[in-house]
Amino acid sequence: VSTQSTGVAAALSHISGLIEIKKRSLLSSMEDFTAYQMTNTFEVRSPYYFWNQLENILGATFRADVKFMKLTKDRMGCVIDVPSKYEEFIDDTWCDSNKVTLFKMTELPELEDYDPRRRFGNGNGHGHSNGYGNNNYGRSKRK
Repeated sequence: VSTQSTGVAAALSHISGLIEIKKRSLLSSMEDFTAYQMTNTFEVRSPYYFWNQLENILGATFRADVKFMKLTKDRMGCVIDVPSKYEEFIDDTWCDSNKVTLFKMTELPELEDYDPRRRFGNGNGHGHSNGYGNNNYGRSKRK
């Protein structure tokens, strides 16, 4: 963000009567949240791998307080919204490994449009699949 943009934003805030600038997540714009990115050395199928990493390293309470997770487009990472109160805890507790890293985001990476409901059927909860791309349960259609 340029100094000029920051100055314009501050002036507009002052004119509109905004007294305090609240910290917001880069990911969701939620107040008092900070966006973090986790990266991995291999592609994952779903976000569950990253949820488990968070719980194993930072604990179940931390994992429960994370409100949002989205896979990166390459499926080798995810972005999460963490309550800002955990920033010091993460700094003190997290230790990057040779496989997984965690860092505050400065820009939003390209994200995957992941919807677990689409894996089985049409997303309305009524579809069924035999895993081979059809829903006829191995029976051929008769004409």
